Amino acid sequence: MLTKKGLNFELSGFVRNDFIYDTHRNVDACDHLLDFFPTKPVYDANGEDLNAIGTAQILNTFSRIGSRFSGLEMGNTKISAYVEVDFTGGANTPTVRLRHAYTQLEWAQSKLLFGRVWHPLFIEKVYPSTLNENTGLPFQVFNRSPQLRYTRGLNDNLDLILAAIYQFDYANNGPDGKNYHYQRDALWPNLHAQIQYYDEHWTAGFAADWKTILPRTSVTGTNGTFKADEKLSTIALLAYMKYSKGKFELKAKSMFGQNVCENLMPSGYAVATIDEQTGKETYTPFNHLYNWINFTYGKEWKFGLYAGMLTNFGTSENVEGDIYGFATDAKNMYKLSPQLIYNYKNFMFGVEISLTTVAYGENNKADKAKVINTDNVSNFRSMLSVAYNF
Repeated sequence: MLTKKGLNFELSGFVRNDFIYDTHRNVDACDHLLDFFPTKPVYDANGEDLNAIGTAQILNTFSRIGSRFSGLEMGNTKISAYVEVDFTGGANTPTVRLRHAYTQLEWAQSKLLFGRVWHPLFIEKVYPSTLNENTGLPFQVFNRSPQLRYTRGLNDNLDLILAAIYQFDYANNGPDGKNYHYQRDALWPNLHAQIQYYDEHWTAGFAADWKTILPRTSVTGTNGTFKADEKLSTIALLAYMKYSKGKFELKAKSMFGQNVCENLMPSGYAVATIDEQTGKETYTPFNHLYNWINFTYGKEWKFGLYAGMLTNFGTSENVEGDIYGFATDAKNMYKLSPQLIYNYKNFMFGVEISLTTVAYGENNKADKAKVINTDNVSNFRSMLSVAYNF
């Protein structure tokens, strides 16, 4: 479609309805559409888990509309823009939600993106093909943030990706709850570097991510209140691959992450030491390993299987004070999700079942907050989806 100003305009999206049944209460978002993992057991006087309650619902909030503008050229520079919204709000959040909003400048061998888009750790070319909108949580990054991203083509099959990211609604936890000011007060953006190879059948890459936060701007001890400048710097390292040929596709990813809870993944940090006189704190991150593998086969009829697991190795140092983060008392998590999808032109019908198990326990602060005395809890989710794509 051509606009009045001579620009190209493309509209895309889908209308989708989901029926969801869960056997257990979940840690989730968007009116239970985006499920992460089953909640920690709470037992009554008879030893029954109060969270072991089945729920069922129908949701159409996953529906989405996106618009792309292109055709503007300034010398050798091609300029385009994209904006996308969905309706995954509802009872607990605003009805319309901004997903993507960015402008991109493109040259022969490189491009520069400025705006809100998937965090580079998400890997847009390699993410799980799941029917569930969570795209593989909590083993896969789920984060859209404002950023400046530069992609340079080193040759026909190799890209260098560099990015500087600031947090917004996907933010770290801390003394004031979930808030982006921990990173912004530290001044430095989240810095990312990635090498990505791709050809007709393969995509593979490695990435390194660095972030620093300032949990407190002031502290209080027995001698009074003082300005605080103690920061916590953390890293994430990952490797990924995808192989596709004909109707078959195989994808996998492994990531080591410290304090990556802004990506909706179990993680966080803790207070390592406290000075009683000044109130000064030092911090230590939790160390997690996240792995997933996913394959699909077919086109009109498509079968797929997704499997994920994560391990909590505890903090880098022993802990004296508070723990901040997301599900830091979970030692392990596992998920297995088979799916069957039927596609006919713009129409899609799909069925997916998911079994997610978590080993909850207690953090032993004297031994680097490692999780002990674990108790397993599981949720079984069944999902039916109908969608019309445009």
